[in-house]
Amino acid sequence: MSLSEQQLLELKPDHVVDAVGEVCPHTLNLALAGLKKAKPGEIVVEITDHSIATKTIPAAVKMNKIGEFLGVAKKGGQYHIFVKKS
Repeated sequence: MSLSEQQLLELKPDHVVDAVGEVCPHTLNLALAGLKKAKPGEIVVEITDHSIATKTIPAAVKMNKIGEFLGVAKKGGQYHIFVKKS
């Protein structure tokens, strides 16, 4: 699934993970914990100001086969990382 930043920001996530001010690996651990709480098909968005998380979270989701990375939207200096749990 390939969505534009605008389409991503219009999604209604089921879970929001606030990771602003956190750095890796904590941003990744928070995202994985959010996905663990989610049910299959639910959307989890992590909001962070740590740009490295935009690479580590999608890679971990793919490697662990725990969801579908939907994309990243940048808004107000923060990254919104969207993942749909499988």
